[in-house]
Amino acid sequence: MRKKYLSFVILALLVIPLIGCGVKNVLPSKPVPPLDGYSKIVLLPFSIKNSSGNYDNLPTLLSYGIGTKLAVRHQDLEWIFDQSQEITPVSDKMKELNISIADVENDPLMAVKVAEAFEADLAMVGKIDEPNFTRQDSGKIKYVMSEMTPAGTARYYTIYQTATLSSDVILVDVKANLDIWDGRIVGYKKYETDYKTGSPKKFERDETMLADIRKDYVAKFVEKLYPLDSTQGK
Repeated sequence: MRKKYLSFVILALLVIPLIGCGVKNVLPSKPVPPLDGYSKIVLLPFSIKNSSGNYDNLPTLLSYGIGTKLAVRHQDLEWIFDQSQEITPVSDKMKELNISIADVENDPLMAVKVAEAFEADLAMVGKIDEPNFTRQDSGKIKYVMSEMTPAGTARYYTIYQTATLSSDVILVDVKANLDIWDGRIVGYKKYETDYKTGSPKKFERDETMLADIRKDYVAKFVEKLYPLDSTQGK
C-alpha cells in the first residue's frame, strides 16, 4: 500500500510541472474523428499568426496542397478549397459573407457560416506560424580522405540549417456547430551542406527550404488526419 502511495506521489510531482505548459503537452491527443457521415468538406484559408506580410500566398499554397491530396485519397467526398491566386472559391465566399480570416481565427465556429454557404458538413480551420529558419556554421574542418587536392587532403566546412512550419488545426462539425478535434501539425526539414575551405560558403536558400517544408507540412497534415491506409471515409 505504501509503495502504491509513493508511486502516486512521484507521478503527481512529475505531471504537475508539465500542466503549466499546457494539458495538451501532457495528455495524448485525441484521435481524429472518421470521415464517415460527412460528404462535403471545406478547407478554409489558414490565418498567419503575427504576420509580417512576407508569406501572404502561403495559405493558398497550403490549401491547394492539402485539398488536392485529400481529394485524391477520398474521391467519394467533395472537397472545397482555394486552388490558386485566381481560383479562390472559399475566399470569395468569405468576402461575400463579410467574414475575414481574422474573424475565423478569433472564433473558429465562424467557419460554420462559411461551410453552410456551401452546404458542407465539415470545416477545417488552421492557424500557422510564419516559417522559421535557422543556420549554424560548424566552425570545424572536416577532412575528406577520399578526395585529394594539390595541398593534400580535401578540407571542408559544414553549415547546418533547419526549416520549420507549425500550425494549430481545428475540425468543425457544421451540423453540431462544434469543434470535434484540434491538434498541432509541424513540417520540418534539416540540412547539412559542405563547402571547401577557401571557397564561398554554400547553404540552402530560404526559398528552397520554404518549398521543402511546405511539402513536408502537407504530407504530415494528410498523414496525421487521414492516412493512406485508413479506412475512414470508406
